Amino acid sequence: MKAQIIAIITGAAAVSIFAGGLNTNTNQSIAYQRHVMRYATTDNDAPIFNPAGTAFMEDGWHVSLNSQAFWQTRTIYTESPLFDEEKKFEGKAQIPAMPSLLATWHRGDLAISGYFGIVGGGGKLDYKKGIPSFETAVAQIPGLLTKNGLTTTDYSADLSLKGTSYVFGFGLGAAYRINEMFSAYLGAKFSYAINHYEGKLQNVQVNPKNAQLGLDGEMVKAAVTFNQLSETLASYAEQAAEGAQKAAAAAKQYEAAGDKATAAQYTAKANELKESAKEYTIKSKTFEAVAEQVSDKELDVEQTGWGITPLAGISFKYKDLTAGIKLEYNTSIEMKNDTKKNEVGLAAYDDGVKSHSDIPASIYMGLTYALFDNFRISAGYGHWFDWYADLPGDQEKHAEGTDEFLGGVEADILTRLTISGGFQISQYHLDDEYMSDMSFIMDNVTLGCGLAFRATDWIKINVAYFHSIYDDWKEKEAYGSNTYKRTSHGIGLGADLDF
Repeated sequence: MKAQIIAIITGAAAVSIFAGGLNTNTNQSIAYQRHVMRYATTDNDAPIFNPAGTAFMEDGWHVSLNSQAFWQTRTIYTESPLFDEEKKFEGKAQIPAMPSLLATWHRGDLAISGYFGIVGGGGKLDYKKGIPSFETAVAQIPGLLTKNGLTTTDYSADLSLKGTSYVFGFGLGAAYRINEMFSAYLGAKFSYAINHYEGKLQNVQVNPKNAQLGLDGEMVKAAVTFNQLSETLASYAEQAAEGAQKAAAAAKQYEAAGDKATAAQYTAKANELKESAKEYTIKSKTFEAVAEQVSDKELDVEQTGWGITPLAGISFKYKDLTAGIKLEYNTSIEMKNDTKKNEVGLAAYDDGVKSHSDIPASIYMGLTYALFDNFRISAGYGHWFDWYADLPGDQEKHAEGTDEFLGGVEADILTRLTISGGFQISQYHLDDEYMSDMSFIMDNVTLGCGLAFRATDWIKINVAYFHSIYDDWKEKEAYGSNTYKRTSHGIGLGADLDF
């Protein structure tokens, strides 16, 4: 049960809140939200999506200010013989404001660009009523007690689980226009990761009945009950051991007196009592251990780490066609624990312990073509090399790599007004071993739409809506089966400045 509790808490913050790979946020601008396919852009959000494309900008400063808000739910429907009916577990995440800043300075053939954003994680996830792996562990207690002579039909527990995860990214690099059609980019990204896990398991109660122990079916603390049972069984073991000694002594006396038949009876009785003493001792120690596991526990751990990512890119521009390729190398991040409390007893969360949580290498490519002066279409592809990274809990062993396919359209319907829309298909190629009620992410289709309004010659306002539609995932567990569902939608507001 200790392992389940800690896994619940850490899993609550393990999954990215935004679009992208397993733990990567790619939606770093409102232009992305409203158009989706930005891997060939030469607009103000190019520093993160097509950094080599910044070399094709006009001279001056180009800045993009963005803020996004997201609402997500992660719901698990569990069928188990431990429950009378299908049970629902729901976790909610709300991110009221997720800012990003992108900026480019361009002069001649040279462009220097940078950005700041939350490139992984993105918020707090809270399961107010726990999740199946914990609930079913507690739900087994009545059956365990009933099998040992304490008729039990009900249980309850107070569980508080909160997980927060952020990866802040700072990128900086330079692009150079080699000729009229080609440009190249080199840069680096500094990532600083923070995870904070808080969990409490308190007041596990059951309603056992046993006249000998003075239990009348009222709700009592499970830890107290298991300790009582352990002490009673230990007493039975002691009595059986004493009886075995007396029976063995009697057997010797009858053997000495020549009464072999009676001696054999006492010898058999001694052996029987020895076995009983052994069984009582094993059960006593088992219940003592269970009592410790269901006692009140608390966890408070913060993990921090950092890594540097080399970046490279090339871009192509000819007449109405623009294309871009960007490569991010694997980011090796070593997380270190700052532990305030670890009462769950797992050494992995002791103070000062280190573990890896890499950001996988990735490649992005896209192209945009202007069919007309006021109408543009875009298509793109992204891939994450998840299997190469060192992910938490060796998750890379169960991941082949993430693929995404993107498309978008944009139309200038008025001199100062542009509308746009796009889609992204994300395929994660994960196996059943990766999925669990602590961490699950499913293939999805994301749709974005919005508009851009050029308020002045140097200010453009972006507004967008973003919605993801996830596949369901069903898997079997030892306690039954789980069906995983997710929802996600968000809005964004931003401003692009040129001066």
